[in-house]
Amino acid sequence: MNLLTANNILKRETCKIDMSSKQRAVSKDKWKAKKWFKVIAPALFGSANLGLVPASDENSIIGRKIETTLYDLTGDFNAIYSHLYFQIIKVEGDNAYTRFKGHELSRDFIKSLIRRKSTKIEHVLIVNTKDNYKLKVKTLALTTYKIQRSQQASMRHIIEDIITKRAQESTFDEFVKSMIFESLSNDLFQSLKKIAPLRKVEIAKSRVLVAGIEDKKVEEVKT
Repeated sequence: MNLLTANNILKRETCKIDMSSKQRAVSKDKWKAKKWFKVIAPALFGSANLGLVPASDENSIIGRKIETTLYDLTGDFNAIYSHLYFQIIKVEGDNAYTRFKGHELSRDFIKSLIRRKSTKIEHVLIVNTKDNYKLKVKTLALTTYKIQRSQQASMRHIIEDIITKRAQESTFDEFVKSMIFESLSNDLFQSLKKIAPLRKVEIAKSRVLVAGIEDKKVEEVKT
């Protein structure tokens, strides 16, 4: 290798190092420019702290989804399998406020409930609360032993009647509270066990399809 070639290689390597240093400096500057916002759960969940999110502009975090577990909010280890989803709907100062977006029981937990020689009854329906929220709700019922199709049909009918009526008579917060904190599943259990012996009834999954009037007003202001 001659002297000219060696000098050219040295210049290229020096240039690469300079560019890498500049990129790191730019990256650090971007992080310095970001602001950290405290994410707050709805009052239904005690306005708990859901963590911090960084953003250079508060409008950029509107609509962002946040996932946590019921265990994280309540400290109840038995609720670690219940995953909750929230969505940021407004920012005031350093606080980002959320609404409940849905929930889901973990697959491992559901698998642990299933037994051989029993019947798994799943029912999905769409309900409306009295303050105009629309939700998709999935219920899971597990019997002690195998049951007939006619009994399964009766159970699905009962599930639909109870959940639909509960939603229609409840505000969004009241209905979510009954789903997440199991009063709804307990009521279902008491009614369904009259058809056949049961092992477990769970509200396995929910999702908000349409927000109510108040949340729509917030979204309109921010858009």
